[in-house]
Amino acid sequence: MIKGNNINNISSDLENNLKRDFNDFIRSVILDLSRESDPISPIDTGFFASSWTAGTQRPRPNQSRENFAPWNNIEPTFKRRKSPQAVVNPRFVKDIKFNFKLFSKVFIGNRSEYAALALASTRSEIPQYIQGQLRPLVNAIFTDKKAKIAIGAKSLEGGKGIGPFADPDRVFVDYTNL
Repeated sequence: MIKGNNINNISSDLENNLKRDFNDFIRSVILDLSRESDPISPIDTGFFASSWTAGTQRPRPNQSRENFAPWNNIEPTFKRRKSPQAVVNPRFVKDIKFNFKLFSKVFIGNRSEYAALALASTRSEIPQYIQGQLRPLVNAIFTDKKAKIAIGAKSLEGGKGIGPFADPDRVFVDYTNL
Protein backbone atom coordinates (compact mmCIF):
# COMPACT_ATOMS: atom_id res chain seq x y z
CA MET A 1 0.00 0.00 0.00
CA ILE A 2 1.33 3.44 -0.95
CA LYS A 3 1.80 5.84 1.89
CA GLY A 4 1.68 9.58 1.33
CA ASN A 5 -0.72 12.38 0.70
CA ASN A 6 -4.18 11.48 -0.42
CA ILE A 7 -5.03 12.82 -3.88
CA ASN A 8 -8.45 13.77 -2.54
CA ASN A 9 -6.74 16.50 -0.47
CA ILE A 10 -5.14 18.22 -3.45
CA SER A 11 -7.78 20.94 -3.70
CA SER A 12 -7.59 21.92 -0.04
CA ASP A 13 -3.78 21.65 -0.07
CA LEU A 14 -3.52 24.00 -3.05
CA GLU A 15 -6.00 26.40 -1.52
CA ASN A 16 -4.10 26.43 1.79
CA ASN A 17 -0.80 27.02 -0.04
CA LEU A 18 -2.28 29.91 -2.01
CA LYS A 19 -3.79 31.43 1.14
CA ARG A 20 -0.42 31.18 2.93
CA ASP A 21 1.38 32.74 -0.05
CA PHE A 22 -1.25 35.51 -0.31
CA ASN A 23 -0.77 36.44 3.35
CA ASP A 24 3.04 36.20 3.04
CA PHE A 25 2.84 38.59 0.08
CA ILE A 26 0.78 41.13 2.04
CA ARG A 27 3.20 40.94 5.00
CA SER A 28 6.21 41.34 2.68
CA VAL A 29 4.75 44.42 1.01
CA ILE A 30 4.01 46.09 4.36
CA LEU A 31 7.50 45.33 5.66
CA ASP A 32 9.08 46.59 2.43
CA LEU A 33 7.14 49.86 2.66
CA SER A 34 8.14 50.19 6.33
CA ARG A 35 11.86 49.60 6.04
CA GLU A 36 14.41 52.18 7.09
CA SER A 37 17.40 50.91 5.12
CA ASP A 38 17.03 51.54 1.39
CA PRO A 39 13.64 53.15 2.07
CA ILE A 40 10.70 53.00 -0.30
CA SER A 41 8.56 55.35 1.79
CA PRO A 42 9.89 58.87 2.31
CA ILE A 43 11.31 59.30 5.81
CA ASP A 44 11.42 62.59 7.67
CA THR A 45 10.31 61.73 11.22
CA GLY A 46 9.57 58.06 10.40
CA PHE A 47 5.86 58.26 11.22
CA PHE A 48 4.68 57.74 7.63
CA ALA A 49 6.96 54.73 7.07
CA SER A 50 5.76 53.29 10.40
CA SER A 51 2.04 53.67 9.59
CA TRP A 52 1.45 51.04 6.87
CA THR A 53 -1.35 48.55 7.48
CA ALA A 54 -3.60 46.10 5.65
CA GLY A 55 -7.22 45.08 6.03
CA THR A 56 -10.42 44.25 4.24
CA GLN A 57 -11.59 47.83 4.81
CA ARG A 58 -9.77 50.79 3.29
CA PRO A 59 -7.39 52.23 5.94
CA ARG A 60 -8.36 55.77 6.88
CA PRO A 61 -5.50 58.31 6.94
CA ASN A 62 -6.69 59.87 10.19
CA GLN A 63 -3.75 59.63 12.59
CA SER A 64 -1.65 62.65 13.40
CA ARG A 65 2.06 62.35 14.14
CA GLU A 66 1.63 64.73 17.06
CA ASN A 67 -0.54 62.18 18.93
CA PHE A 68 1.97 59.31 18.94
CA ALA A 69 5.27 58.91 20.77
CA PRO A 70 8.12 59.02 19.86
CA TRP A 71 7.18 60.91 16.68
CA ASN A 72 5.49 63.76 18.57
CA ASN A 73 8.92 64.73 19.95
CA ILE A 74 10.72 64.61 16.60
CA GLU A 75 10.98 67.89 14.77
CA PRO A 76 10.38 67.42 11.02
CA THR A 77 13.03 68.92 8.75
CA PHE A 78 10.74 69.81 5.81
CA LYS A 79 13.96 69.92 3.78
CA ARG A 80 13.61 66.71 1.81
CA ARG A 81 15.93 64.83 4.12
CA LYS A 82 15.63 62.50 7.07
CA SER A 83 15.60 64.00 10.54
CA PRO A 84 18.53 62.78 12.67
CA GLN A 85 16.05 61.62 15.33
CA ALA A 86 13.79 59.75 12.86
CA VAL A 87 12.32 56.48 14.14
CA VAL A 88 10.87 53.81 11.86
CA ASN A 89 8.93 51.23 13.86
CA PRO A 90 6.02 49.54 12.02
CA ARG A 91 3.02 50.16 14.28
CA PHE A 92 0.40 47.83 12.85
CA VAL A 93 2.18 44.68 11.66
CA LYS A 94 1.80 42.90 15.00
CA ASP A 95 -1.96 43.69 15.07
CA ILE A 96 -2.72 42.31 11.59
CA LYS A 97 -3.93 38.70 11.80
CA PHE A 98 -2.69 37.78 8.27
CA ASN A 99 -5.48 35.27 7.74
CA PHE A 100 -6.97 36.96 4.68
CA LYS A 101 -9.08 34.68 2.52
CA LEU A 102 -8.33 34.03 -1.12
CA PHE A 103 -10.15 36.28 -3.56
CA SER A 104 -10.96 38.78 -0.80
CA LYS A 105 -10.21 42.42 -1.42
CA VAL A 106 -7.31 43.49 0.79
CA PHE A 107 -6.32 47.13 1.08
CA ILE A 108 -2.76 48.11 1.93
CA GLY A 109 -2.69 51.71 3.05
CA ASN A 110 -1.19 54.27 5.35
CA ARG A 111 -2.86 55.68 8.47
CA SER A 112 -0.92 58.97 8.68
CA GLU A 113 -3.09 62.00 7.98
CA TYR A 114 -0.58 63.41 5.51
CA ALA A 115 -0.34 60.15 3.50
CA ALA A 116 -1.36 61.82 0.22
CA LEU A 117 1.41 64.42 0.57
CA ALA A 118 4.01 61.80 1.44
CA LEU A 119 2.98 59.60 -1.51
CA ALA A 120 3.41 62.57 -3.86
CA SER A 121 6.80 63.47 -2.37
CA THR A 122 9.78 63.49 -4.71
CA ARG A 123 11.52 61.18 -2.20
CA SER A 124 8.77 58.56 -2.47
CA GLU A 125 9.90 55.38 -4.22
CA ILE A 126 6.42 53.83 -3.93
CA PRO A 127 5.43 54.20 -7.62
CA GLN A 128 8.73 52.61 -8.69
CA TYR A 129 8.21 49.83 -6.14
CA ILE A 130 4.72 49.07 -7.47
CA GLN A 131 5.83 49.15 -11.10
CA GLY A 132 9.14 47.37 -10.80
CA GLN A 133 9.43 45.29 -7.64
CA LEU A 134 5.99 43.78 -7.07
CA ARG A 135 6.14 41.36 -10.00
CA PRO A 136 9.42 39.76 -8.85
CA LEU A 137 8.00 39.59 -5.30
CA VAL A 138 4.86 37.84 -6.59
CA ASN A 139 7.00 35.43 -8.61
CA ALA A 140 9.20 34.67 -5.59
CA ILE A 141 6.32 34.09 -3.16
CA PHE A 142 3.71 32.39 -5.37
CA THR A 143 5.83 29.45 -6.44
CA ASP A 144 5.74 25.75 -5.69
CA LYS A 145 9.52 25.72 -5.34
CA LYS A 146 10.06 27.27 -1.93
CA ALA A 147 13.53 28.18 -0.77
CA LYS A 148 15.36 25.61 1.28
CA ILE A 149 18.27 27.90 2.16
CA ALA A 150 18.08 30.99 4.33
CA ILE A 151 20.84 33.57 4.68
CA GLY A 152 21.28 35.78 7.73
CA ALA A 153 20.67 39.09 6.01
CA LYS A 154 20.66 41.65 8.82
CA SER A 155 20.52 41.94 12.57
CA LEU A 156 17.35 42.88 14.38
CA GLU A 157 17.10 44.49 17.79
CA GLY A 158 15.18 42.65 20.47
CA GLY A 159 12.21 44.16 22.24
CA LYS A 160 9.84 43.88 19.30
CA GLY A 161 8.54 40.35 19.75
CA ILE A 162 7.21 37.74 22.11
CA GLY A 163 9.05 35.60 24.66
CA PRO A 164 12.83 35.76 24.25
CA PHE A 165 12.39 38.12 21.29
CA ALA A 166 10.97 40.73 23.67
CA ASP A 167 14.35 41.17 25.38
CA PRO A 168 15.61 44.62 24.25
CA ASP A 169 19.20 43.70 25.15
CA ARG A 170 19.44 40.85 22.63
CA VAL A 171 20.14 40.95 18.90
CA PHE A 172 18.59 38.48 16.48
CA VAL A 173 19.16 37.63 12.84
CA ASP A 174 16.62 38.30 10.10
CA TYR A 175 16.82 35.59 7.46
CA THR A 176 16.28 36.01 3.73
CA ASN A 177 15.32 32.95 1.70
CA LEU A 178 17.23 32.09 -1.47
